[in-house]
Amino acid sequence: MTDETQDSQPDGAEIAGEIEFIGAERLIFFSDAVVAIAITLLALALPVPHGSADTALWQSLVGHRDAYLAFLISFAVIGSHWRLHHRLYRRIVRVDPRLISINMAWLLMIIITPYVTRVLAGGGAFGVRSSLYAVIQVITIVTFVLMRRHIRDHQLLRPGATVSGAEDISFLLVAAAFAVSIPIGLVSGSQWTYLLWVAAAFAARAYRRVRDPLGQGG
Repeated sequence: MTDETQDSQPDGAEIAGEIEFIGAERLIFFSDAVVAIAITLLALALPVPHGSADTALWQSLVGHRDAYLAFLISFAVIGSHWRLHHRLYRRIVRVDPRLISINMAWLLMIIITPYVTRVLAGGGAFGVRSSLYAVIQVITIVTFVLMRRHIRDHQLLRPGATVSGAEDISFLLVAAAFAVSIPIGLVSGSQWTYLLWVAAAFAARAYRRVRDPLGQGG
């Protein structure tokens, strides 16, 4: 075998690196599929208005407004979770068993979100319903931060990529807002807690833009 032939063949390190990259891609594709299923489940759970006359149909639509509002909130929430997940995982080059386990815990919270959305849209005891929803979001966000930390600490990133530890603060602030909304919702029983969730999301996004205006910090 000539030196030229030997140089043209991939060595063991290159083959191992390619296998690790394929493993990372499989985890990403699987995660994307689960998120897509969760969003689909949100839509399938939407109540269909009934009424043979225009007035009755509009009244039915208005009567289901809580369900439609919960759908929009959860669509935005799941979409935000997926966008951040996508932004993080486009920077990784390999995965390990620990990261897979953390990612599965994150996916569990994502797939539970359609269920707690239906609970949130139910009638009565809004404080308890919103608290359950908030708990799931707190767990989701904390799991995502743990995921980021593991990727950063175990060198799972592609060369030149970074995951900012300081940016984790923005995610934890959103988790804190969901946590604070639990006693507020239990005491007030009011849908004004929705505004706290929305305000926290916008504040966190503004913080990330200030910290990383080009979106390069992970």
